[in-house]
Amino acid sequence: MFPKEIKIEDLLKFKEVSENKYYSHLVDPLYMKYQELYYETVFINKSVFLNNDNLILIPITLNNKKYSFYGNPIKIISENYLSKIDYLQIQKYFKEIKSEKLFIFQVKDENNLLNNNLDQVEQIFYEINIDLQESIDQIKSNFSSNTRNEIKKNYEDIKYEIIDVKNYKKNQIFEMMKLHIKISGKKTRTEETWKQNEKMILNNRGFLIKVTLKDKLVSYSFFFYNNVTCRYFSSVSNREYYKKIRNIHHKTLWTAINFVKGKSKFFNVGIINIFNKYDISEKEKNIEKFKKKFKGKNSKFVVLNSFPNYNFYKKFIIG
Repeated sequence: MFPKEIKIEDLLKFKEVSENKYYSHLVDPLYMKYQELYYETVFINKSVFLNNDNLILIPITLNNKKYSFYGNPIKIISENYLSKIDYLQIQKYFKEIKSEKLFIFQVKDENNLLNNNLDQVEQIFYEINIDLQESIDQIKSNFSSNTRNEIKKNYEDIKYEIIDVKNYKKNQIFEMMKLHIKISGKKTRTEETWKQNEKMILNNRGFLIKVTLKDKLVSYSFFFYNNVTCRYFSSVSNREYYKKIRNIHHKTLWTAINFVKGKSKFFNVGIINIFNKYDISEKEKNIEKFKKKFKGKNSKFVVLNSFPNYNFYKKFIIG
């Protein structure tokens, strides 16, 4: 069977999508709208499926002649192991799509890819997911010893406030936006994207953690969540306070983890690059060092700039 088109709302009917910790947030209408506002474009659904002996779902969108899934690499969702026949059908399908596109595959062992210095490889990374179904003590025990010490510390007159649908005040998200502009010295995204973050909060799909020192604003962090995953979305802090309060971000994440435990199954801290074709900044490297301290159940992925042939798939992806 050749791939057939499927609507986004129909994709959500499959637990392989709606309960997948990689995809569950990507198919949320509020998140999809955020991506359109962020990229200042409209993403046209081109998702397809195959249903032979194995159900295969391929969420895809088109914008500006580029294929992705709302700006993310294309990922194949398969109910069972991909047969060679199915794989070749998918390969044929993507060969006929003449446009720029990236693909993402989960891998068990990245060394084979790294040692062969392959041109197709754009990025190899692992994603840190904390299992919120574990006890708080179990979750904490996985952290680095430095992180465990930092979350114990309490500084005088510091307040960590959770702001969600219950106590959110209209336009409060713009306090975070203004702090972001002040700290970065520029406007990095449109006001509409911040309004969409507000909609996420009002629809019980997001929350803020506000940090103050004697009522002076120190930091804001925004988190997106659903019943599958909570994702560390964005953060901004006044660095003037870093020397005095050394654990702002440690305590913020710990506060968020405690808040969503029982609401989501996983807490996504973010990704750590193992390999990147392009240089990442020192700031990004420092953020990754911080994230590494929050150890969880890590999944490794490779991003490729073309759909691999079956021999490549067998040798490097599932080999």
